[in-house]
Amino acid sequence: MSKKRRYRKDNLVGGLMLIGAGLGWLAGHLAAGLLIGLGSGLVLSALLTGAEDGEPAGGESGAGEADGGEASPAAAPAEGGEASEAAKPATPDIEVVWARILAHQGQVFHQVKGQAFTYEVSGDALIPSTASAKIYKSQFAKALEAVPFSRVSDVPRNVFGPSYVYAILMDPRIRNGDW
Repeated sequence: MSKKRRYRKDNLVGGLMLIGAGLGWLAGHLAAGLLIGLGSGLVLSALLTGAEDGEPAGGESGAGEADGGEASPAAAPAEGGEASEAAKPATPDIEVVWARILAHQGQVFHQVKGQAFTYEVSGDALIPSTASAKIYKSQFAKALEAVPFSRVSDVPRNVFGPSYVYAILMDPRIRNGDW
């Protein structure tokens, strides 16, 4: 994000906070006005950031995806008409990887710190045995755009359940030598 755009966003939050403080002062509740102004500034800023990045206005939470979503299409070919494979290898096909994930459900996997877990797949959702949250197929599709990983922190920040996603995608049974 450009420096100029960041300042505009910061000004938006600060401006709404001052408006909220003024309204709160007039109503005799300065602290409540500050919090309302700050909250509305942060919400509006987040909505504007999502629209600037080409996302839907509300963004995507990952944890509450009901439809499982689809992976974004592969990058367009370079000017010469062919993709530059030397610059970035092709993203592994989510359908192929998801089939491997399905084939190994119920087997033991290990997180980086040694925690053993199994998982079951229900539709487009993976449910780890040691967590109550579902990790949707679309989260694995997002992560596949960045494989291979050296550590858990290499999993993109917008991927839900990074320690599970890392453990599964970096397991030799799922990698199958593809990354």
